[in-house]
Amino acid sequence: MLKNILDGEAPSSVFKQMIVDNPALTNIDLSNSLANEFDNLNSQAAQLVWHWQRPGKQQGLSDENLDALLLNFFQEAGYLVR
Repeated sequence: MLKNILDGEAPSSVFKQMIVDNPALTNIDLSNSLANEFDNLNSQAAQLVWHWQRPGKQQGLSDENLDALLLNFFQEAGYLVR
């Protein structure tokens, strides 16, 4: 499912769908999945996911901020070309 990010889907949307599919997932689970699937990403990308304001959470990075920051990391790692 994380490969959908490479097809243009916003990372926050992908994470939200993963949570719908498995509500027990934590932000740490999501960040581990991201790091496992995209091993060239800067380790700071996983930390961003830890701090994401996912549905039901009251503090953290907004969807828009998370998406913008993560897409920059994807670009720096060579996964995306803009």
